[in-house]
Amino acid sequence: INIELSNLTLLTGVNSTGKSSFIQALLLLKQNQFNLEKLDFYKNSKTPRKVFFDFNGDYVKLESFDKIFYQDAYNEELFIKILYANHGVEIILGINGHKIYKIQNNFNKLNLFNHDFQYTMTDRISPQINYPLPDENIEKNLVGHQGEFVAHYLAVNKNKILNIKEFKHKDSVTEQFLENVSLWLGEISHGIDISSEVYENMQLAKLTYQYTYGEKKTNEYSPLNIGFGVTYVLPVIVSILKAKPGDLLIIENPESHLHPAGQAKIAELCAIAAEERVQIIVETHSDHFLNGLRVATKHGKIKPKNSKIYYFEKKLGELETRIHELSIDERGKINEDWPDGFFDEYRKQLDELICL
Repeated sequence: INIELSNLTLLTGVNSTGKSSFIQALLLLKQNQFNLEKLDFYKNSKTPRKVFFDFNGDYVKLESFDKIFYQDAYNEELFIKILYANHGVEIILGINGHKIYKIQNNFNKLNLFNHDFQYTMTDRISPQINYPLPDENIEKNLVGHQGEFVAHYLAVNKNKILNIKEFKHKDSVTEQFLENVSLWLGEISHGIDISSEVYENMQLAKLTYQYTYGEKKTNEYSPLNIGFGVTYVLPVIVSILKAKPGDLLIIENPESHLHPAGQAKIAELCAIAAEERVQIIVETHSDHFLNGLRVATKHGKIKPKNSKIYYFEKKLGELETRIHELSIDERGKINEDWPDGFFDEYRKQLDELICL
């Protein structure tokens, strides 16, 4: 398959059609960044050296090389090709067994290999009383694949000014990071205010929430006593608001545990980021996220050229995945014919109810 990434690329489709496999191809490269750097260093050496590939690491765990092939694959070679047209970079990665044997120059110019690359996985950390305190991750501007370092990140960066001024919430007085995180989180749970503290002697960080009602504020609550979705979406909001132009974010299922209105708001935030040249890849099953993106396009928060939609389809009785490329126009409409299964279940169920 060939997929052309936009500023905001939305991947959707029924379960087990290859959306995660596409993301894993990118994460596999990121996971092997050090090995790729070694290969780049050795390629001009008079003494050829083998460089091996790691299929099980911090980003992905895929068992072994022989476990990742398509059922009808006719040889045991894997190729991943990336073209980065604007920077004249081309990567052709060939893997045979665990050996990497082909790569082009300048691969490290890809935003995938930047220190600020952020992957937010589906299985995010659940609400906790306390959170870990890893200084090295915060120094790398990371909040963890599961958002496990988000409490520490907020405590350290609460007074930091947003990298992108367009992230400033309409109700925000300043461009300070924590204030705007609280206000965007307030789009999910109205009136919420978040705070974070670091306890160095115990090597932990702590999140607390309060709610404003009228002129008053509630007591502080731990994440355990707040709706699950609030803390679950927090790493998504933080990952976006900490981004700068040129960064790459991969976010899986940002809609998890959110009310439909909250799902649409996260789509709006993604649209604002993408319009400011933050590259985002989103895997989603949410029609509310899709419609939030369509509305954001209609309202001019993102230009039509800066988003793409790919629908992954696998027909009954077939192994092959077919990929449909769709786009949103300036009115928020999807002009292409909607393939069967593309966010049409509401209509199908409604037809059944009307026919009863």
